Amino acid sequence: MKVDELPVDERIKRVIKKRGIEELYPPQAEALKSGVLEGKNLVLAIPTASGKTLVSEIVMVNKLLSEGGKAVYLVPLKALAEEKYREFKEWEVLGLRVAATTGDYDSTDEWLGRYDIIVATAEKFDSLLRHGASWIKDVKLVVADEVHLIGSYDRGATLEMILTHMLGKAQILALSATVGNAEELAEWLDASLVVSDWRPVELRKGIFHLGQLFWEDGKIDRYPENWESLAVDAVKRGKQALVFVNTRRSAEKEAVSLSSKIGRLLTKPEKRALEELIASIEDNPTNEKLKRALKGGVAFHHAGLSRAERTLIEDAFRNGLIKVITATPTLSAGVNLPSFRVIIRDTKRYANFGWIDIPVLEIQQMMGRAGRPKYDKVGEAIIVARTEDPKKLIDKYIHGKPEKLFSMLANEQAFRSQVLALITNFGVEDFRELVNFLARTFYAHQRGDTSSLEYKAKDIVYFLIENEFIDMDVENRFIALPFGRRTSQLYIDPLTAKKFRDAFPAIERNPNPFGIFQLLASTPDMATLAARRREMEDYLDLAYEMEEHLYSNIPYYEDSRFQGFLGQVKTAKVLLDWINEVPEARIYETYNIEPGDLYRILELADWLLYSLIEIYKLFEPKEDVLNYLRDLHLRLRHGVREELLELVRLPNIGRKRARALYNAGFRSVEDIVRAKPKDLLQVEGIGLKILEGIYRHLGVEYTVPKADKQKKKKNSLYDFLK
Repeated sequence: MKVDELPVDERIKRVIKKRGIEELYPPQAEALKSGVLEGKNLVLAIPTASGKTLVSEIVMVNKLLSEGGKAVYLVPLKALAEEKYREFKEWEVLGLRVAATTGDYDSTDEWLGRYDIIVATAEKFDSLLRHGASWIKDVKLVVADEVHLIGSYDRGATLEMILTHMLGKAQILALSATVGNAEELAEWLDASLVVSDWRPVELRKGIFHLGQLFWEDGKIDRYPENWESLAVDAVKRGKQALVFVNTRRSAEKEAVSLSSKIGRLLTKPEKRALEELIASIEDNPTNEKLKRALKGGVAFHHAGLSRAERTLIEDAFRNGLIKVITATPTLSAGVNLPSFRVIIRDTKRYANFGWIDIPVLEIQQMMGRAGRPKYDKVGEAIIVARTEDPKKLIDKYIHGKPEKLFSMLANEQAFRSQVLALITNFGVEDFRELVNFLARTFYAHQRGDTSSLEYKAKDIVYFLIENEFIDMDVENRFIALPFGRRTSQLYIDPLTAKKFRDAFPAIERNPNPFGIFQLLASTPDMATLAARRREMEDYLDLAYEMEEHLYSNIPYYEDSRFQGFLGQVKTAKVLLDWINEVPEARIYETYNIEPGDLYRILELADWLLYSLIEIYKLFEPKEDVLNYLRDLHLRLRHGVREELLELVRLPNIGRKRARALYNAGFRSVEDIVRAKPKDLLQVEGIGLKILEGIYRHLGVEYTVPKADKQKKKKNSLYDFLK
């Protein structure tokens, strides 16, 4: 189908053609003929790089221009939200406004009402539904990207409940590259179904074993025995490669190993550009390994890197400066990083005390990254058979079908939270109405009945009543209590909220950081660090040393909770070091963690401590304890000792600038107001813009010199200092 033949607004065609697109791919044309442009729901399951996003853009923009309202684009990751936001900004030339929202689960974000296309993570949109944001009634279309994640144990229930809420209220467009039972999903959503294997770039699939590369078409190529030769060969051809391994350590080790081989193939300008890239990266143990790999044009990519480093690597790979990335499978479901050759070194991962096969769906997601439209006519996806039988790998991963998606609504933690939300935030009046809602879910559709969900829901309702989240009147109608409503709005597990409430008497008797941090770490919402076997004795000693500060008993060694408890102690100690201004590099080294791990812990702890404070407000809080908790929250957010609290309340002043000001003798707001601007500018990290922001925040006027009064306007601080 030619773009000119599309039955959409002419302005949409002009924007698409400006991208250089004159004709649609066959699956795109099929999708747009499915009735989706007339408002029909659609499940679109086509390979990576076959143009799912463009279909969604055409549907979104056409609907908004013809009907008004809003479109919500759901993604699984913050990084993906940023990527889609940048892509969709192009449509602002037509007068549409684009926004992205990913954080802060305690807000209606009414400002989003001014926007037409809203990119959000599923968790964020779920929280907006719970808060009853007024603009949600205007949502005419929901696009669920990576809809196969409905089968994800930890995130699937959230996506399923969003789609259940929006069914019948908005058009739904569900996108995925790999769905084993797309027909079942389409049936549930009352949607048209477009499934295709067509790709704009041909995909060759093969198995590498002992120096021989067996292609699925029967051809055989020969290479040196080590699989690394496949990556080197790709770069020799002027191409790039993605290598998928099963652990962070493997990603780092293989990147450093490949670097010395790939480095020989780089040009002098490329080496100079890489040196500049390396110079821009902060120093820490993980980044030191990254810098070693980058010297040879190779990088590793995993969740232990900070967001800044991951973005830097992704951009440099897209620009062709980085030739090879070694990554854990998380990259396969993340941002769009195609390459000529994908090498899958590992098809097994360690889980639940044993090695298991990586699902076909995940391997095929990785393989789908091979081949770059506009650059390659063919992409190559190669699985390395290390100890496995090559024929079995061909049958399973190359010829096999991805696994069926199964609803994860029965996941107790997610279900507990969703049942509470239905009662307290969505006005479900009684148990029969609750069951009727659950009957509309994918879970009920797959199983044909709700009996098992009904049984689980009954147990959860008893738990919620017993713990005063909800109540029931004489006619057995639900009554949402403040504790339950606030718990649901805060987007935390009711079990977390119960732990907080039970601990309030102990906190009031003995408020202290270690006890509060261990409490946060003990909740199901916290990603607690694991205590390694060699560390266990040290953390047990620490627990006994700090026993009087804890709000729970230390479990016995035989107790099933023992190992988890030591992980909580380790996590609490990391947070304690953070607020005592221990340098980040020392935290990484001491606890054997990486920047991404620390930031994730800090982000979760920040949210949980905020939630603890909000729930404490419901139970006749003591003002001094409330103030203590608020100060601790500020210390946690900035990573500072108590003496810096006044300084970090200033705009753009974090732990480093606050400590620099304090050490320079500016220990309070009063000191800053009295100081001469030129003296403040001598402090490390304090520049003109920072100082102007501080002065504006404090309402400090700075006098315009007499010589400049004829200008009849206030000069900038820069002019004043001159």
